[in-house]
Amino acid sequence: MGRGIRHHAGIWLFGGDEVVNHHTTICVGTVSHLDPEILKVQPGADLYYVAGADVQEQIDSALLEDLHCYRTVVFVGGEAAKREAEAYGVVWIEDTPAVNEELLEFWRTTPAVCDSP
Repeated sequence: MGRGIRHHAGIWLFGGDEVVNHHTTICVGTVSHLDPEILKVQPGADLYYVAGADVQEQIDSALLEDLHCYRTVVFVGGEAAKREAEAYGVVWIEDTPAVNEELLEFWRTTPAVCDSP
């Protein structure tokens, strides 16, 4: 089997014989407590910020990035993020001072699935 290699978010990801897990974090609206540096500790982490009238299209575009990979998906933010997470059937983490620890715990405990959501 071939070995695919791609560059993403400053990290070289190797695929093919081994499974590369991706961790998609979508921030909906204003998010003030999430530290973007936290993504450096999680290989395969992707961070997207979406807002505005076309938020669903922005989310769909973000989710298409790693469609056929094993991944986790989490939405971060307030009530709008909660509504979108429910609509997409994924986890929501509220934007509170604890969001960074909750995101780390999510990555540690949530198994990646193919074509999620």
